Amino acid sequence: MDYVGSLAAAALDAGLGLREGDLLRIKGEPPHREFMLAAAREAYRRGARYVRVDYDDKRLSRARIDHSRAEHLGAVPRAVEADFLALRDEGWLYLVAQGPEDPAALDGAEPARVYAADKALSAAAAPYKKALMANAQPWCVVPCPTDSWARSALADPAARAEDLWLALAPILRLDRADPALALRRDSSALAARVRALQSLGLAELRFRGGGTDLRVPLSPRALWRGGGSVSNAGREFIPNIPTEEMFTTPDARRTEGRAAFTRPVEIMGVQVVGGWLEFRSGGVVACGASRNAAALEGFLDTDSGARSLGEVALVDSSSPVWRSRIVFGSVLLDENAACHIALGGAYPDAFEGYDALNDIDRAALGFNESVVHLDCMIGSEEVEVTGLDRAGREVPIISGGAFRIRES
Repeated sequence: MDYVGSLAAAALDAGLGLREGDLLRIKGEPPHREFMLAAAREAYRRGARYVRVDYDDKRLSRARIDHSRAEHLGAVPRAVEADFLALRDEGWLYLVAQGPEDPAALDGAEPARVYAADKALSAAAAPYKKALMANAQPWCVVPCPTDSWARSALADPAARAEDLWLALAPILRLDRADPALALRRDSSALAARVRALQSLGLAELRFRGGGTDLRVPLSPRALWRGGGSVSNAGREFIPNIPTEEMFTTPDARRTEGRAAFTRPVEIMGVQVVGGWLEFRSGGVVACGASRNAAALEGFLDTDSGARSLGEVALVDSSSPVWRSRIVFGSVLLDENAACHIALGGAYPDAFEGYDALNDIDRAALGFNESVVHLDCMIGSEEVEVTGLDRAGREVPIISGGAFRIRES
């Protein structure tokens, strides 16, 4: 089966809702070339005005990190900043293929140099990223297997990209007669759970088990979101394929307790394994990891918002990503296998009245601003999730890995 072509078509259709005359940017690594070409051809057949393909080569990034002068790592040319602004202002749709050519490309790089380069680029891209997070224009991220990623995810030195495509087919609905239709239908089913959560009027979530004991109060303006999104111009799109999560906005000032990572987290190109965070009065006061702890520590110093939460999300064991029992080492997939929290920027779409408030008023309601956003998986079958409604009553949300709420 042509999984590459099927995913490209589904991403343009259900993922982006591409229309005639659209501008499309496609980003991926060199091994994703066939997927990117398939998406470009299909976009032009559907009437796209222009397709731009950007290659992200981690080996080139490593060359800069290792050999650039230190004073150059923390600077980004004006041409790069202008490019991000043009992508925002011209309303380019954005399709991203994720799947590392070399999962270890940045292993062993000096953390301070990686951090300096990453921080500078994040600052340059901040206006563009903010527009994407606010759904100013449709965007979609999809997994695209590589040989190296297959060997890592499947823990098999003989595995090839084709083996990982087989594992991903049911997760991406590529085993269905019409993948795009299946993605839309499953997105609608997820929306029913979102409505059920919203109706509970939750003021707080509590996570207990597996080394986690965490209280996450929600912003009084928190809205539950999940499945598809709608752009500011009213266009429906699915930002992540697959999407199994329901997320909302925590009160960034009030998180308390300890969170233990249940899956690796990629930070600045390296895998942080066995991570943990300790929160007091909303901010991370201590952290650690069994592997690459320095990357986690560096991330927390990106800006003032990087130590606080901008998202909390629920995923149960009905997720096909969880049922695969594969730890993919990719946040795109792993965040759709387990409950997670995110350090950094919050999503305007999950905050009632975002546009009517200024930065000061939003902060006073717990909305977190940051140029970064890092999902950290904390869920498993051991972790129980309980909600507290506005009257202080406990509401079972997830136990034994399964949702315990009645859907509408």
